[in-house]
Amino acid sequence: MNNIKIIKTGINVSKILKQLDQYPEDWEGQKKVDNTGSLLNRGYADLPVGVLQLVMGAVAKAEDHAEDSELCVKTPAYYHHTEMIGFLKRNFKKFDRCGFLSLAPGGEVGQHIDEGKYYQTRDRYHLAIKGKYRYTVGGESYDVEPGTLLWFNNKLMHGTHVIGDEVRVTFVFDVPHSKNRRI
Repeated sequence: MNNIKIIKTGINVSKILKQLDQYPEDWEGQKKVDNTGSLLNRGYADLPVGVLQLVMGAVAKAEDHAEDSELCVKTPAYYHHTEMIGFLKRNFKKFDRCGFLSLAPGGEVGQHIDEGKYYQTRDRYHLAIKGKYRYTVGGESYDVEPGTLLWFNNKLMHGTHVIGDEVRVTFVFDVPHSKNRRI
């Protein structure tokens, strides 16, 4: 596979999941953060995805778009999810926007490309937390299990659908692109 790279499997995500269960009010909390240039205002509100942002895009002016901005802000939920932040800090020197996404059984997110200047200098990763899902990127597919860390090429068409009867929760995060990073 060229468009999906499995970094590691079998990661113990139980402490991360425990904090998600401890702070259920954090889901959709990013809607209360000012100056974020929320993608929800740009035609994404119809996606059947639950969102819990820890670091999100921000804008300097209301007419700007987060996809073209380098600005990032921590949400209040950032400080609740120390297990996830600890994982990121142990495994990556720097990370930018990140958050949990949930998708109900049978749910899917259609094929799309992450567009905008922000994405051109970032690599995107998933850490699967709960449930199973099939991820398709540039025509390649992989069935993702909890505890799997993967990189994917978000500059190509990509999408997902849930396999099985359990809600899928994955953590999606961006890392500044580096030619020296082994993926």
